[in-house]
Amino acid sequence: MRPSLSSLNAFEVVSRLGSITAAADELNITQSAVSHQIRRLEATLEVSLLERAGRGVVLSHAGRRLADGLQAGFARIEQSVAEFEVDPQGVHQRRQLRVSCLPSVAVRWLIPRLNSFREQCPDIAVSLQYAGISARGLLPEVDVMITWQDELPDKSSQAFRLFSGATQPVASPLYLEHHRRPTQPADLLKLELIHDQSRQPWHDWFNNCGLYPSQLDKGDLYQDFSLLSAAVVAGQGVALCPPRLIRKELEDGTLECLFEMAANPQRAYWLFHHPQPARHVQQFCDWMRAEIAAEGEAADSGVIVSRRQL
Repeated sequence: MRPSLSSLNAFEVVSRLGSITAAADELNITQSAVSHQIRRLEATLEVSLLERAGRGVVLSHAGRRLADGLQAGFARIEQSVAEFEVDPQGVHQRRQLRVSCLPSVAVRWLIPRLNSFREQCPDIAVSLQYAGISARGLLPEVDVMITWQDELPDKSSQAFRLFSGATQPVASPLYLEHHRRPTQPADLLKLELIHDQSRQPWHDWFNNCGLYPSQLDKGDLYQDFSLLSAAVVAGQGVALCPPRLIRKELEDGTLECLFEMAANPQRAYWLFHHPQPARHVQQFCDWMRAEIAAEGEAADSGVIVSRRQL
């Protein structure tokens, strides 16, 4: 016997929210009704799907396998239905594309290019929201997620690489006017190094250069890349930044790349989407690929700003 759609739906919501109480609120039914649906599903499949963990629940191995498939499936159903939605006058509404994106990429790369996408696909409305740096896994209520990873995505993921996330040391001419310009990596140890969330990237960068400073605890620490990039432009010190996200500043000379050596060379930005994406999601993915291809891999290098070497 096949499980009912209602029991599958209840389990998908519980697996996504990690709580029977929260699932009951979303489904607008009682907690006992949710629990009944889960027990009914487990009886049908003859497998345990959930385990108690404090006040919440966690998925068993079988539960995780089922949840992954259901989340993608229900997302596909929602996308398909959305394509037929009409307003009270019977006119098809603009299809909504739900994009979850890192703030750094959204502000510095995606938003400046969205006019091009709107011109190409005027019937698609983009709903943009922030993705946290720790976000892993594409939620059903999101069509596309743009984030970075130091490792390759899981083979089961539907994803494609956008561009490198490797970072290079950059500084503003305002800062360099008042400090001796570094000619070798060790010279940076005498300058003000500023940090994005963690000081570890600077340790990694010096290690890549064959240097192993014992302490790098000086210099301001900024919560995210937007604050860090503003600080380095204002002449607060030297920062490690991905060249692709500061391309405008590199090209107009607001920032200069000091060395070609990069930290975290394995890092890359990726776009994730659900299997069998709806047509408007596929259109966005195709547009993203075209934008990346038009820029070329040279945009990942900050060497263009070393004007004194040209």
